[in-house]
Amino acid sequence: MTGTTASGVRMHSDPHITQTIAAHVLFHLGRGGWAGSTFVQKLLQTFDVADAPNRLQLAAGFPDYAAAYELAKYTPDGVAVLQARADTDH
Repeated sequence: MTGTTASGVRMHSDPHITQTIAAHVLFHLGRGGWAGSTFVQKLLQTFDVADAPNRLQLAAGFPDYAAAYELAKYTPDGVAVLQARADTDH
């Protein structure tokens, strides 16, 4: 489900993308957020080097991080969407 904020940023309501996951992906991309565990950091590095078929396999095991990563990397306003999500409840 999708909506917009007052500033016009598209809000992505994928239930897999929690505030914490959004923050981890943003941190990985150098766009704010906060670091995840060593495992999460290495997982996101793995998404970086994986080709499309292998990203699909990663998504089967980690749908939450896959959704946030794909949103940030392949959607024009994906980073802004994650930033809005990471700021929720702050």
